[in-house]
Amino acid sequence: RRGQGTKGCIPPPPKRARTTDMHTNGSSPPKSADSNGSEHCPNNTNNNNNLNNNKVRNGHGKAGRVYVPPHQTDTVRLIGQHLLDLGLQETVDKLIEEGGSVLEHPLASQLRRHILAGEWDNAMRVFVELCGVREAGVTEMKYRILEQKYLELLERGEQMAALLCLQEEITPLNHCTSKLHALPSYLMVATPAELRTRSKWTGSSGTSRHRLIHKIQEFLPAAVMLPPKRLEVLLKQALVLQARNCVYHNSDFIPHISNSSLLEDHSCSRDMFPTETKQILEHRDEVLHCTWSNSGLFLATGALDGSLYIWKYNPQRYQLVEDKLINVQYNVGFIAWSPDDTMICVCGVEKCPEAVVWSVTGTEAQIKCRITQNTEDVLTCCSWSPDNRFIYTGGQQGQFYKYDLHTSTAYNWEGVRLHSVAALRDNKTVLAADSHKRVRSYNFEDYTDQTVCEDESQIINMSLSGDEKHCLLTLAKQGLLLVDIASGTSIRKYYGILQSDYQINSCFGGASEQFIVSGSEDNLVYVFKRDCSSPILQARGSHAYCLLRCLEPRLH
Repeated sequence: RRGQGTKGCIPPPPKRARTTDMHTNGSSPPKSADSNGSEHCPNNTNNNNNLNNNKVRNGHGKAGRVYVPPHQTDTVRLIGQHLLDLGLQETVDKLIEEGGSVLEHPLASQLRRHILAGEWDNAMRVFVELCGVREAGVTEMKYRILEQKYLELLERGEQMAALLCLQEEITPLNHCTSKLHALPSYLMVATPAELRTRSKWTGSSGTSRHRLIHKIQEFLPAAVMLPPKRLEVLLKQALVLQARNCVYHNSDFIPHISNSSLLEDHSCSRDMFPTETKQILEHRDEVLHCTWSNSGLFLATGALDGSLYIWKYNPQRYQLVEDKLINVQYNVGFIAWSPDDTMICVCGVEKCPEAVVWSVTGTEAQIKCRITQNTEDVLTCCSWSPDNRFIYTGGQQGQFYKYDLHTSTAYNWEGVRLHSVAALRDNKTVLAADSHKRVRSYNFEDYTDQTVCEDESQIINMSLSGDEKHCLLTLAKQGLLLVDIASGTSIRKYYGILQSDYQINSCFGGASEQFIVSGSEDNLVYVFKRDCSSPILQARGSHAYCLLRCLEPRLH
């Protein structure tokens, strides 16, 4: 009758499960040999016992689960979350079944399901139960849940229900007043599309619910609900740290799991780092200073005989070609480009009573102005204000001027003997290294000054980092010193360079200013990784003392 399809047919009895299958699924094997079909195979019992013993030794418990050490539980949770993000739900279920771990608190799972289903009353109830007595941040999360509920009600055209939600649930929270004032205006929108546009909301079918879950994940403790994409975050941190610790990494490229391999450590070859001389620029006399323009397209070099060359960089051929020659009256000891690269300010070395500003935009350089107040002045260093209007210049004879290019007016700060000067981007603060072995901050608006840092050795040269958070000091016979400007504390010293009789210059350089470069009196150019006190490279500089250094700021 079973095959006739009659109404009162009886389904066939279920087949009895085999004992071995029951054991695999997690149930305990029966003690009776008669029930497992081993009455005719007496060795089966021993075989099963051996199999169970092997499972226990290999980490499998009696219930068919794998023993996961407590310190590995978080790892399993992270893997499970990542697999879930990839949509491998069955794999995650198997992982939980075999490992005996849960990805998150059961209430957190309920909360997730209620949010994704748009069951907002249940979601709010579970959230309150999950948070318990915790107060910090709870109001904000409640507001986010109710805001999502309110917008979805409007999207479905349930204006009255949305109004009740606004009046009885959202308003009593008294949170985010600026947004609270905007919510009632959404009641007047004509279409769901207009609602999404005005509120900058993706809609219930968009990513808004998942974004809400991510916000709640960030709020709840990790033991309750894992932060979003936690494994990806940890892997990205590991990749970034490897790149930072790579000695020859000289790139703004940010490693990510989407563009980097996780199968081996990040490592850059020394061959990828500039270690060979590509070009030699000829001067008739000793070159005292060189500096790149802010755009990285021009290089200015000055010599003892008063010659100043402007070289143009060809990024395709990695070469410099002569653009123009400027004959300066005095020896060229210091060069500073204006922020817009249209002018340069040139100072001398000794017995130079003026700083000369040249316009370099045309085919030939033209003198724009001369900064001088007294024939006995000695001006050996300078710096531009970020708006191109002021030049700060001074020297070791006690002159410190702020010169206004628009009005040709000079403001003097008397009694300051400068070795180096650098203007900050706030357009009012100037850092200056003086003859008293210190770096001080000067404000020409209210004429106030304060000490940034001091050292036991004379400061020969000062270089400012691009973010203006650090300054690099070249110390007499003591190497280099990196200083935090805000706190005035010494961060790191760099050793190896030789300095005794000549002024040695140093600077930041490379991608994200990860490197420090310095000249030396042993004919070498020293390259340091910013986080390492010992040089990673010593390159041949010249046959004479290598006093210069400069790194092209934009092209690497």
